[in-house]
Amino acid sequence: MPNLQDLLKKVDAILESTDAVEPGQDCEPRDPLLEALDTYFSYTFFRKGQREIVAAILEGKNVFAVFPTGHGKSLCYQLPALMLDGITVVISPLISLMKDQVDALREQGIDAVSLINSTQTWEAYQNELARLRRNEIKLLYISPERLRSRRFLDILNAFPISLFVIDEAHCISQWGRDFRPAYLSLKDTIDVLQPRVISLFTATAPPEIQGDILNVLHIPAPHILVEGIERPNLKLSVQQNENDDEKYLQLEKFLNEQRVPVSTPDTESLPLRLKNGIIYAGRRRDTEKIADFLQRRGFRADFYHAGLEQQERTRVQEAFFDNSANGLDVVVATNAFGMGIDKADIRYIVHWTLTGTLEAYCQEIGRAGRDGEDARCVLLFCHEDRGLHEFFIRESAPDKPFLLKLLKVVENFRGSDRYRTISNEELEWMSEGNATKILVSLSYLEKLGFLKRWYNVPSQLSVRFRELWTEGTAPADTAQQELLRQLRSGVKTILELCEAVGQNPKVIMEDLAELQSDGYIQYWGQEDLLLIELLEDSQMLSTLTDEQIEVGDYVRRKQSQIDQMIRYALETTCRMRVIRDYFGESIDEDYRCGTCDLCQTQTVSGTAISQYPSSLGQLIFRAECVNG
Repeated sequence: MPNLQDLLKKVDAILESTDAVEPGQDCEPRDPLLEALDTYFSYTFFRKGQREIVAAILEGKNVFAVFPTGHGKSLCYQLPALMLDGITVVISPLISLMKDQVDALREQGIDAVSLINSTQTWEAYQNELARLRRNEIKLLYISPERLRSRRFLDILNAFPISLFVIDEAHCISQWGRDFRPAYLSLKDTIDVLQPRVISLFTATAPPEIQGDILNVLHIPAPHILVEGIERPNLKLSVQQNENDDEKYLQLEKFLNEQRVPVSTPDTESLPLRLKNGIIYAGRRRDTEKIADFLQRRGFRADFYHAGLEQQERTRVQEAFFDNSANGLDVVVATNAFGMGIDKADIRYIVHWTLTGTLEAYCQEIGRAGRDGEDARCVLLFCHEDRGLHEFFIRESAPDKPFLLKLLKVVENFRGSDRYRTISNEELEWMSEGNATKILVSLSYLEKLGFLKRWYNVPSQLSVRFRELWTEGTAPADTAQQELLRQLRSGVKTILELCEAVGQNPKVIMEDLAELQSDGYIQYWGQEDLLLIELLEDSQMLSTLTDEQIEVGDYVRRKQSQIDQMIRYALETTCRMRVIRDYFGESIDEDYRCGTCDLCQTQTVSGTAISQYPSSLGQLIFRAECVNG
């Protein structure tokens, strides 16, 4: 409940924003931001934090906003975009996310919006450029891959960019769980476009990740707003368990409690249906085992992970969004079932085990209760979980012998001169079941200057030459002319083009994008590969000391992250307090959220019945936590 001081501040703010009126005039204060909000979105009030962000952007301040999932962060840049002169560019990691936002805006009657991405046909792309030149676009959504094209940046540079928005900004940080390599090039994009205002948005970025993001982008003096990770409708709890068998029992009991009557014409007998929810597990095989367990007990459940074919993943996702009798009630998934899952009525998120970081946990539970109704967020925890994570950390941490071995393997891969290509299947073979270790090791080798990674490079190109390319209408750029000649001669791989033209993959991909956007060709890539450029011989690595390699940084950082998750699981006062502290929020010494299992227990004398441990092991476990 707001205190008197807060209420007085709000009254003062309203009075300050109200122009003086003469007697007899209309005394109702006029708020230009609320008027714009009502005009464009038919809303009559701002959610907490939205007004401050919108006002800061309109005042020309760079903004870094850490905003709760499902709390309306998209409106924070959409509204000023419609109020400002010029164009707002929005970068987002998933085409599906951008498409959803564009569709939602058009449903609101806002047509001055466009989506340009790397999967569009040439005709669709040209149509959007024509709208841009006719000044029909205020909000331009772009995939980071499209920004590879220098020509496209030149086109954008001809327009006043009033606002440059990076959504899901945590993807910039190499220490974040959702790191996207394409986001690293956004610094160069900002340097070219010189937007008046830059705004970053994310739901999960503790101070360390915030610092990493700002260090990459070099944004001058941003207004940092951490609106708060807390969402009172999410009811946090932790169930202590001795082993997986006990977890299965707890899970079944919990899901049975989530059944609700379904209204039917037959009022005498109301069938029960399970509320919608997600169960997150860390390993693919666990998702399959848990889903099988639930199916055998009559729950409409299925599993989802990155190892499934795209068609199967789409089927599961569509079934989960289907609220009819044919749909799924619960999906058991790895974190592959994540970004882009925007279903408003998810009533619970269960974690089978610890996540690797607290920000990952918060991002996943943030998918519940987006309609504002109460939702349960349950962590099933046992002592073995910590040991399992520490095992994964040790197994994924590279050492000097492993780095040397990996670099020699890469050197022996197929390729030409200094370039090597690696497919997903080959990456799996190299990893021997530990893909994380390979990716971490490649990152260290790149940091040490032994190689450079190029992502999403197609193994083969299918090219269709358009009518524009004739002897008289060749591109002015001589390198692009040579690229066209090589494509005409039958060269169809990026490796061969790199060798023939004498350019690196980044330049080749940029030139291909420009030739396509200019109407000379239309091309399709087959099977994206990881392309590695070798910069130093593996023999040089053997001369480095362990201190120079600094692999211990990775272990220390990962250990610190899991320690925070353990702290959350073993907390005895308030779970939200741990989360807010981790994200660098300022909290009072006596702060309690009032809604988590620990706070609910403390609201009555003694232990609430719902909080009694369900086993002797839990009773002993809690006693150990309290007594240290």
